[in-house]
Amino acid sequence: MQYEIDYIPVGSGEKGGDAIAIRYGDFSSPTTQNVIVIDGGTKDSGKKLVEHIKTYYNTTYLDVVIASHLHSDHISGLTEVLENFTVGKLVVHAPWDHTPAIKKMTKTTSTIGLLQTKLEKSVSGLSELIDIATSKNIAIQNPFQGEHIIQGQLAVLGPSKDYYLELLANFGITPEAKEQHKVGGLLSSVSKSIVNWVAEALHIETLSDDYSDTDSENNSSLVLLLALDMGNNVVHRFLFTGDAGKGALTKVIEYCDGQNYSLEGIDFFDVPHHGSKRNVGPSILNRIKPKVAFISCPPNGDPKHPSRKVVNALIRRGCAVHKNHQGNTINHNSGNVPARVSWSTITPASFHDQVEE
Repeated sequence: MQYEIDYIPVGSGEKGGDAIAIRYGDFSSPTTQNVIVIDGGTKDSGKKLVEHIKTYYNTTYLDVVIASHLHSDHISGLTEVLENFTVGKLVVHAPWDHTPAIKKMTKTTSTIGLLQTKLEKSVSGLSELIDIATSKNIAIQNPFQGEHIIQGQLAVLGPSKDYYLELLANFGITPEAKEQHKVGGLLSSVSKSIVNWVAEALHIETLSDDYSDTDSENNSSLVLLLALDMGNNVVHRFLFTGDAGKGALTKVIEYCDGQNYSLEGIDFFDVPHHGSKRNVGPSILNRIKPKVAFISCPPNGDPKHPSRKVVNALIRRGCAVHKNHQGNTINHNSGNVPARVSWSTITPASFHDQVEE
């Protein structure tokens, strides 16, 4: 088994996003490999993603394209992907598919039909993806926890349908949730200009479980587990999280516990929401303890995206952390893949002796 995972840079300045390309199988021919795209970032990064796949994966066919959630920094570039490739399946959650449930859970007087129309118009990026997929006869899957996107290899660990509906009632695009359906949200972001620094040592944990959780839209992100059989009873596991927060990831861990399945020691961790400290805490990291972590983050995201506390917490647990903050595509592979001309080895992030307060 061969595999490669590529993180395409997204955005500039303090604004970033996600655009991830994955291929695995036998790379001797495009017909013996599987290719997956998870998010496409902006239109510009979507174009870079298209060029990257055609150049390095030598294919115009994608098995699966996945929109982790509705935010534009993850899905805008997927229109470029759908337009430029033959695609087997689009995986996406469309809020308007659940309009009857939204009407019951929110304070709205709109009819189901009018509410559905409003939702489709308010999330035009998702609507455009689904319209393109429909016009090209691409299959569309709307999976929830426990389902498979690729049988035996790519599984959905979250969200469950019930949790998704609870979050959906609290989206910014939906009417106000009824009291019994309200969930907590994100505190206002802190400006970089007022960051205070504190010293941190390897043996002292400053990342906290007490930071407020991320918003409902982020927590609705698909959390995916890719498991690849490397032979000789060795399975490599890759966890992709979109912008999922502590609430969503805690539910994922609880689900795995119920299945008697441990996420501890996963081979690859896609750090959620560009490394924000509001998305992971010590309790979650103690249950995962990944070997390698990748963070998609903007060039000037420090110290928020990624949080230095998150980077340090991962390193503290023996994890090698890699970031594409310099605007370069970064690659993780199985080691038995063709070399790329002019590509070089990246150095894992170093421990920060000062972190944001």
